[in-house]
Amino acid sequence: MRIPSRGYLAARSIGGRGSTATMYEEGRISTMKPCEYSHHEGVGWDAALQRSGGDLLQSWRWGDFKQRHGWSVERIHTSGLAGEGMAQVLFRHRRGLVLAYVPRGPIISGGDDVAAELLESIDKLCVRHRSVVLVVKPDRPLPSAWSGTANGFASGPASFQASQTVKVQLIPDDDLLAQMRKDTGHNISHAQRNGIAVEHTAVEPAAIQLFYRLLQETAQRNGFRIHPYAYYEDFLQVFEDDAILLFSRTDGVVTTGLIAARFGSEGRSMYAGSATGDRARGDTALLRFEAMRWARDRGCTVFDLGGIAPASPLIASDDGRDDASDRHRSSLDGVRQFKVGFGGEIVTYPPTVERRYRPGLAWLVRQFHSRFRTSPPQE
Repeated sequence: MRIPSRGYLAARSIGGRGSTATMYEEGRISTMKPCEYSHHEGVGWDAALQRSGGDLLQSWRWGDFKQRHGWSVERIHTSGLAGEGMAQVLFRHRRGLVLAYVPRGPIISGGDDVAAELLESIDKLCVRHRSVVLVVKPDRPLPSAWSGTANGFASGPASFQASQTVKVQLIPDDDLLAQMRKDTGHNISHAQRNGIAVEHTAVEPAAIQLFYRLLQETAQRNGFRIHPYAYYEDFLQVFEDDAILLFSRTDGVVTTGLIAARFGSEGRSMYAGSATGDRARGDTALLRFEAMRWARDRGCTVFDLGGIAPASPLIASDDGRDDASDRHRSSLDGVRQFKVGFGGEIVTYPPTVERRYRPGLAWLVRQFHSRFRTSPPQE
């Protein structure tokens, strides 16, 4: 597999308010292989993150992975008697402008003082990087220091991560099937009875290429964009044994593919694709069921089925329209109904916020990059 030149990350301590803040800074070196550098720091970071129930997108390896695809990474860990604060900040250069992003963070297990100290450290990082804006997509309610116009925060873009997901408790098989919606459970049973096989595939180029073809078919069919092939190859390489590539096969033909991963006690469906033809009843549901079993066997207690769109109202129409937006909406609704059918809990994340260090340029970014356009203010 392709191994690009890598960065190394060195730690230094910065003081503040009676605690220790560790800042991991990116340097450059071209001789180290992925995941061989900063092993001690990475293990310590992920252990602290898991203690606080942090998300995979704040994990050390997620930062390592994103460095391969245009982002630079800095990590801050504050620790003291008042508690801990952690944030993995991703930086991206776009047309001469620097954008900062905290995905599914920060992670704060202390009070307001810890939150304020962590924010102060991030501000210093963003100023040093000459960031135009900091986008924060939290996985839990933000502390008071991280919200409100009085503290310099405003509504952020909605398109960085899904606002909702479905999480399923990983209980024994019979109970797991019993909690599913009736049609979902029947589809899984039908697939098992009719010989649909799920393969735990070795991560090798031929398998990744097959998965990417399925993903391309799905993207073309449903009208969304995907990453280049190397993105999925690199993800599997970086996460190694904590990721899996699964395929369903019907009458010898591969019909669906799935990449899942685990971090701490949570498994997650990351990327999925399916063939346009040769589909069989229940193959997609069976694939997710097997991914849940894989995660449970590795100590996970919950499985994240991935993002869903908010429920849309049913609107009666008599004009017979079937334009692209209607088809896209129908596809999103179908994904939502499919995932909800597994009987999990719908989790709604707090809204995205942003901190504008250079307001004029932040406005310019939103004009040229639709992904950074802010969502409507929350009620």
